[in-house]
Amino acid sequence: MEAVTVLDAGADVALRQTLEYWRRLCGQRSMPARKDLNPADIPRLLPKLMLADVGDRAMNTEPLQIRFRLVGTEVVRRFDCELTGRHLSEIDYGARADEVAALYHRVVDRAVPQFARIDFRQSPGRLIRMQQLLLPLSDDGDKVNKILAAVHCQ
Repeated sequence: MEAVTVLDAGADVALRQTLEYWRRLCGQRSMPARKDLNPADIPRLLPKLMLADVGDRAMNTEPLQIRFRLVGTEVVRRFDCELTGRHLSEIDYGARADEVAALYHRVVDRAVPQFARIDFRQSPGRLIRMQQLLLPLSDDGDKVNKILAAVHCQ
């Protein structure tokens, strides 16, 4: 898993479009702010998007608190439960939970997009093949305080 500027041809088209949208919003900045996002600009992408609040690192909370403010209908359907309002640690990523958490932490620590393909089994044994693109957002232009995630599951 590494910082991404372009997604390969095997990445879901909605993830590629989300990255292009995020890059347009950046302009000359390293990352856009939440206020820059306009759902009316990307209605076809909304079902695959998640917006997460990032806990304040100055509060010295470990592990880092990631809470999902908005979760698209396609993501909810694939996970077979409502995820809005839940913390990252409450979502069933099976044995890959630590790997997914590390991906979110990398976005916060490095303030650059991250992409991963992660296959995991949810209880009771349901296999999910997930592509996840995580994009940093910052209200002050320096510290990541939100993450825009685009998720494609098979």
